[in-house]
Amino acid sequence: MNSPFGAHVDTPVERFGVPQVYRMRSMDAGAMFSKDDISVIVRICNEPLLWRFLFRDRLGGRPRYQEQDALAFLDWARAGWISGEHMIFVLRDENEHIGACVDVGRLDESREALIGYWAGAHHRGVMTNALVRLAQLSKEAGYLKLVALVEPENVRSARVLTRAGFTWLGSEEHPITVFDQPVGRALRYLRYERAL
Repeated sequence: MNSPFGAHVDTPVERFGVPQVYRMRSMDAGAMFSKDDISVIVRICNEPLLWRFLFRDRLGGRPRYQEQDALAFLDWARAGWISGEHMIFVLRDENEHIGACVDVGRLDESREALIGYWAGAHHRGVMTNALVRLAQLSKEAGYLKLVALVEPENVRSARVLTRAGFTWLGSEEHPITVFDQPVGRALRYLRYERAL
């Protein structure tokens, strides 16, 4: 299996309320990342809201997201694109700085996939349009539905999903995972879906 999106994706995404265009690029086998990129990923992933909702329960009690975590993430992202198990896109601003990331799970017989995303505090306004673009790309690739799981306290994320055309459908238990592997207990999440 390989990525249903092809070998490489590079598409524009407008930032809401600001005349700025980001590039949404696949983290495929040819994706290159500098030391500065790694530092930016570490800095963004240590921002309080991202740390709270994405990494606090996933990193075994460590107090910070570290360079080794970013390097492992980049390797996992490239491998996922090649295998088709998960496709990750990084969003870069006009200065080529990483500002956000979105991902979608593999295309299987259900044609439904779980998505995830994060954006740095200085890049607010790009995520809604990034999710809309991800939905368009996913539909073209053959997906029928995208699913997002959000912690009930993560109000900002829920608002992004609603603006991007997702509908809240209740809640469900889901295991906490790192690189698609369960790492402990399950949490109750709000389930949002968007039919394509």
